[in-house]
Amino acid sequence: MADLVILAAPGMGAVDESFAEPLFAALREQLGDDASRLYCDTILCQGHLQTNIERVFEGMQRRDMDFLRARKFMLYGMAESAAQMNDLQQRDGNYEKTQQAIYLTLQRAAEAAADTAPVILLSHSVGCPILSNYLWDAQRPSINHGLWRDGGPRGVHKGSARDLFLRLKTLSHWYTLGATNPLWTAALARDQIQAVTADTRGYSFRWKNFYHPDDLFGWPLKPLSPSYNQAVYRDYETRPLADWNAAHWGPQLVSHGGYWDCDMVREQLLTDVREVLKKARARPAAPAARTRATAAV
Repeated sequence: MADLVILAAPGMGAVDESFAEPLFAALREQLGDDASRLYCDTILCQGHLQTNIERVFEGMQRRDMDFLRARKFMLYGMAESAAQMNDLQQRDGNYEKTQQAIYLTLQRAAEAAADTAPVILLSHSVGCPILSNYLWDAQRPSINHGLWRDGGPRGVHKGSARDLFLRLKTLSHWYTLGATNPLWTAALARDQIQAVTADTRGYSFRWKNFYHPDDLFGWPLKPLSPSYNQAVYRDYETRPLADWNAAHWGPQLVSHGGYWDCDMVREQLLTDVREVLKKARARPAAPAARTRATAAV
């Protein structure tokens, strides 16, 4: 069985199942034999929304519009978020379907690793508030919406090792890449902007946030509120503002999609993975489960 679970959630745009593969491949190459101790997978939590968004975009193209690429990018990001919050209370609505996709991905991971295996979570763009919502609900003793209403799905005993794993209580690190959280919370009073907890209620993980200065959608999170300041370990600027070579680039869409190839992200992840594997060294190594995201390259 695997010693460490690494899960990646995509951001804005059409779902591409291979979006995290360059990062996974680079990680496996650097780890050598220890790569067999990983279980890597992707959380495709917005797939059920794709058809409707594509239909709207195709219909809109019948009119003359400039900046189509940027418009499509914006449409995906805004529509995915709005669709989920529009039916928050509805059973089997978009909000619950999104959480169900996360839950099922965690179920697969639990089968490939022990229920006590540490998890490293990477989320990008709009995937950051989506995973934040999942964590927020999972951390509540009771909730009246989403997957965790009424104590969570049937078939898993509350308080069991599997239940704790599915609630991400074995999470060791959370990487947020180009996080859009401020776009959805900035209008609230500061004391209403609450982050998930990283160090109470049975949770103990290090939250690292990465943002590019030219990325209009990626933001630092610690300044958002006292709650975020406490929960987030550090905001990492992937390209210093002092970098005069890139100072003239200005706001751009390219930087928002560049986190999966970012050297800083890869270096931080490699260090953290090695540290987690070192702590798990006492457990016998197991061959990696072969999934769409872990198949040998």
